[in-house]
Amino acid sequence: MQWVAPLPTCAGADRPKQALRAEPMSRLLFDPTHRDVQIDPYPWYARLREEEPVHFIEPLNAWGLFRYEDCKNAFMHPELYSARDFIRQAFGDLDPVPETPSLIAMDPPDHTPLRKLTSHAFSPGVTRKMIPKIEAIVDGLLDEIQGRGRTFDFVNDFAAYIPVSVTAELLGVDPKQRENFKIWTADLLNAANRAALADEEVSRIRDSVSELRRYLEQVIRERREEPRDDFISMLIKAEEGGDTLTGIQVLSTAILTHFGGSETPSHLISSSLIAMFEQPEVNDAVMADRNLVPSLVDETLRYWSPVNLVFQTATCDIDLHDRCIPAGSHVLSYIGSANRDERKFKDADRFVLGRDPHGHLSFAHGPHYCPGASLGTRMASIAIAKVLERMPAIRKIDEVTDWLPSLWIRGARTLAVSA
Repeated sequence: MQWVAPLPTCAGADRPKQALRAEPMSRLLFDPTHRDVQIDPYPWYARLREEEPVHFIEPLNAWGLFRYEDCKNAFMHPELYSARDFIRQAFGDLDPVPETPSLIAMDPPDHTPLRKLTSHAFSPGVTRKMIPKIEAIVDGLLDEIQGRGRTFDFVNDFAAYIPVSVTAELLGVDPKQRENFKIWTADLLNAANRAALADEEVSRIRDSVSELRRYLEQVIRERREEPRDDFISMLIKAEEGGDTLTGIQVLSTAILTHFGGSETPSHLISSSLIAMFEQPEVNDAVMADRNLVPSLVDETLRYWSPVNLVFQTATCDIDLHDRCIPAGSHVLSYIGSANRDERKFKDADRFVLGRDPHGHLSFAHGPHYCPGASLGTRMASIAIAKVLERMPAIRKIDEVTDWLPSLWIRGARTLAVSA
C-alpha cells in the first residue's frame, strides 16, 4: 500500500487559527548555516521527516518541508507555493538583472511562454548535437591535466570547467572566457551566503556580477548585428519576431541558462566520482562495466542532489501536518531530504547502483522541472566515462571530503586526486 501525503490547503476563513501551530517552537534546533550540518545534513533530515516534517527554521526565518510528497506537492502547486521570490531569496541585492522577473521566479501562466521558448535550447536534437562538443571539451581538459602531472584538483581543474564550457558553447560566447565564467558562476552561487560574508567579499561579488552582466550585454549587442546559430541569437530573434521577450528578458534568460547550466552538472560530476571512492563495491562494479556510468550518475543525483533546496513563498495560510505556514512566509522545499525519504525510496540512505532513477526531485518537478536535465546528465556521464577510460588508476588523496560551506548547494569544494 503506497503512502500518500496530505495535500496542502489554504486555511479557510472559518477554521480557528489556534487549532494549528504557527508559532516557531520546536524541540529540534536545526541550523543549516552551521558547518557541521552542511557537512552531513542527512541525520537531521531523517529526524525532521519523522518528527517535524514542516519545521520553522529560526536562523533562516523560513519554513522547511522535508518529506518527499510534500516537496513534490509544493512544486506541483504554484498557486500555494509561489516561485516569485526565488531570486530575491537566493541573490538578494546581488541579483544581476533586478529589472525583470527571472524565469525561475515566475509562476504559470506568465512562466509558460518563456519556459516554452527556453526549452527549445534543450530539445533532444540539440542535446544530440552537443555530444561531440562535450566529448571534445572533456578530452581537451584531460589533455591539459595529463600534460601537467599526475595530481590535480578534480573539482577546480576539471569538473567546474566542463559545464561552464558547454554552456558557453550553447549560448554562443567566446570559449576563451571559460575562466571568467567559472569565477562568475562561483560568485553567483556564493551570493546565497551573503549574510555570513564579510563586506569586502560581498563587494567583490557585486563587482563580479556586474562584469558578467556587462559581458553578456556586449554579446547580445553583437548578436543583434550578426546573428549566429546559438541560444542568444534565438532569443533575440524571438523577441524581434513579436514574442514576449524584451531586451532585458534576453539578458535575464541568458544569465539563468549560464548559471543553471553550470552549477548542477559540475557538482554531479565530482559527486559521482566521490561515490565511487567512498563505496568500494560501487567502484568495482563501474570499473568492471562502464555501461553502469549512467546508473552511477542517476543514483548520485538522488543520493547527493547538487541542489539541496528550492526557495518558495506561501501565497496563503497553508495547513500541513498540524502546522500553519502563514501567508507570505518563505518556504524551503528540501530536495536533499525528499530524495532520502523511505516512504518513496527503499533503503533510501544506501547508494544503490541500478536503482530505478525515476522519481527523484533533483531537477524539481512540474512547471519548474529543469529543461536542461537531459543535457546535464549526459554531460556528467561523458565526463566520468572518459576519466575512467583515461585515468583508470585515479585515486582520492584526502580521506575526508571537503564539502562546500553552503546551505543551498551540495558539492565538494575541492577534491585532490592522483591519476
